[in-house]
Order: sequence, then structure tokens, then C-alpha cells
Amino acid sequence: MIWFKKQTFLFLNYRLLTVVCGLLTMAGCATTGRIQKTGLPVESFSVNNTVYLPLISLCRHFNILWEYDYIGRQVTLRKANVEAKLLLDTSVVLVNGLPLDIEYPVITHNGFTAVPLKFKEKVIDKFYLEAVPEEKPKYILEKRIKKVVIDAGHGGHDPGAIGKTGLREKDVNLDIARRLAQFLKAQGIEVLMTRSTDKFISLQGRADIANRSRADLFISVHSNSAASGKLNGFEVYYITEKVNDYSRALFSAKSADLDIDSSSFYGSSLDLKTTLWDMVYTSSRLESIRLAQNICESAERNMGLKILGVKGAPFYVLKGAHIPAVLIETGFLSNPKEEKYLRNNFYRQQIAEAISDGIIHYSRQYELAGAQY
Repeated sequence: MIWFKKQTFLFLNYRLLTVVCGLLTMAGCATTGRIQKTGLPVESFSVNNTVYLPLISLCRHFNILWEYDYIGRQVTLRKANVEAKLLLDTSVVLVNGLPLDIEYPVITHNGFTAVPLKFKEKVIDKFYLEAVPEEKPKYILEKRIKKVVIDAGHGGHDPGAIGKTGLREKDVNLDIARRLAQFLKAQGIEVLMTRSTDKFISLQGRADIANRSRADLFISVHSNSAASGKLNGFEVYYITEKVNDYSRALFSAKSADLDIDSSSFYGSSLDLKTTLWDMVYTSSRLESIRLAQNICESAERNMGLKILGVKGAPFYVLKGAHIPAVLIETGFLSNPKEEKYLRNNFYRQQIAEAISDGIIHYSRQYELAGAQY
């Protein structure tokens, strides 16, 4: 009898629990599960009464290519003639460079990136389903890199590093920069020099020239120096991830204009502008790393130089640039052997050609990638 009462009690409690769960689900309190109203064969779930979909599942379903920048927490989607950039924890998406508000933020849920249902409606339905593949010749590709800013470091009253025999960094930088400009022009790339003579330009002035130019890349040419005369080698820097992108973005939002149609803004709040600048910086840093890698590989391949690597550093001239930017240290003036090399015109020509080759290789690499989209 006791056993029967116990089983009856458990059964009634189980039925009660089932009814309560059913009521909670009907009331919309359940946080996960399939939601059929999306009309998509992908898992969906609810967060704070907002329907979310796994981004990768959407991309696979609609045959959209995706790329993650894990450092910057940004995702880039591409298909045909449409590119969208998403930044985690924000509700702004850049579609072909124009901002679009999807009302709810992109989030991370159980280890994967998820987007609100509004993303499917406002971006995928409107842009990707209507995307028209661009007609491209099979072997002839449009140049991706059309304009490059070359910055010869130091100048004027600022000589930069000085070697033991008196070789001044500002002179080496300018000569290599001029030679690099000639190589790039020969490839049909437009070049803008921050300085073409021996004059001083502030670091902010150099960054301003780059940002006003609407160029694709910013290349700053320098020569290295160290306390030890034994150090030697070639290295390329990009803006380090330790530099707070949000702080840079906030500064730019207050002081600079984005090259976008202002009518596309859903309001002109500082938060929105900061978010957009954050996306610009995140994307440009990733491209800067790729560019730096190509230049280092070219210097090693063409000249057999000792490569010290691709490194992140908070150089002001890189921090101020809004486009992919690298700073190249061509060699150590503090090393007697490398100072001798850097004094030689033929060696400078080889350095310039190696840098040019790296830039061209970077350009072609992403032309080919773009052809797949």
C-alpha cells in the first residue's frame, strides 16, 4: 500500500511537471528549440524573446562564404557581388560598405556565432538571395590594389637612426621609398608619397595624408637601430592587437568622417559611428597582417634576408591609419655590415623590388580569392 501511494505521488508530480513545462513553453519562456516560423532547416533558439539562428548554418544553407577574425571578433561574409561585415555584440552590419541596423546584436551562444532573425530578413533575403554573380574573365582579373601611400620615415630636422659611418636613416628611407614607387607605378598602381624630399612631416600628418588619399594600402619605410651592433635582419610591423580598437574607433568617431552615404545611418549617434570605425580597424588589421607576411616572404625568397618576422607594435603612424598599414624595417644601421649594405644603391634597389613583389603578390592573392566570390 505504501509502495502504491509513493508511485501514485511520483506519477502525479510528473504529470504536473509536464503541464507546467508545456505552459511555460506556450508562454514563450523556453530559451532554446526549433522555431518553425523561420522557414529554414536550421536550428533556432530564443534569447530574451529574440529568435536567433546559427550563422554558419545560414551560410551553408545559402552557400555564403564566411571568414573569421578571431582577434577582432569580426565575421566577413561574401557571395557574388555582396560582402557583409559583422562585429560581435553589435547590431550594425556593413553591407558593401554601407551600415544596416539589424535591431539586435550578433552574439556568441554555446561556442558559435548567432545572428537575430532580422539578419536573415534584412541582409540575406534582401541582398544575398538577389545577388548577381559578376561577369569576370576567366584569366584576366581586375586589380584589387589600385593606390598605395608610401611613407619615407623621418626627414628634415629628424634624421632618424644614424650609423657609425654617418649614414642617416631619413636618407635611406627616402631613397628606398622612391625606388619602391617606381616599381609599383610600373605595375599600374597609383602611388602617393607622404614626402618626396628631405622635409619633416609629423606622424599625425602622415596618417592624415593616408586617410585623405582613399588609398588601398599604407607602406611606411624605415631602417632599424639597436644598442647592440650585432643585431641584423628584416622585419615588418602591423598595429598590435594590444592597441584598443574601441579607443581608436571612439577617437575617429569624434574627429573623422566615414566614406559612406550619410543617408544610410539610422541616426547619427556616437555609439553607431564608433561601432562602424571599430569594424574598419578590425578588418584593416587583419589585412595588414597578411600584407606583412607577403612582404617578409618576398624579402626572404628574393634576397635571402634574415627575417625577424611579422610583429605587432603600437607605432603611432600605423595607429592613425584607417587602411591596411605596415611599417617595414629594412635593416639595422647599428650593424656595420648592414649599414654598408644599406649605403649601396644596388642593395636598396633589391630591397625596394622585394617589397614591391610582396605587395603585388598580396594583391594577386586576394584578386584570386575575390574571383571565387
